[in-house]
Amino acid sequence: LAKIKADAEELAKKMEGISLTIATKVSATGAIYGSVGSIQIAEELAKLGFEIDRKIIVVEAAKEVGSYTATVKLHKEVAVKIAYTVVAEAE
Repeated sequence: LAKIKADAEELAKKMEGISLTIATKVSATGAIYGSVGSIQIAEELAKLGFEIDRKIIVVEAAKEVGSYTATVKLHKEVAVKIAYTVVAEAE
């Protein structure tokens, strides 16, 4: 159990300070079609080499362009906050 926690803490240190930018389709008013949630965050983390299960990412669904924070619960005692920005997809 101590090793699992130590591995989670090590991963949390590597992930600290990460800031994601997620491009998505938006309307003329700046509202997102659908929402940005844990699936998109998991995909962006995978691009950076972090294979994180979307089920351990706690996030409020983003419904408009802006800055948000997601929490990745790596262990019951270890969590890391990930800042992410939702931007309009370039056409």
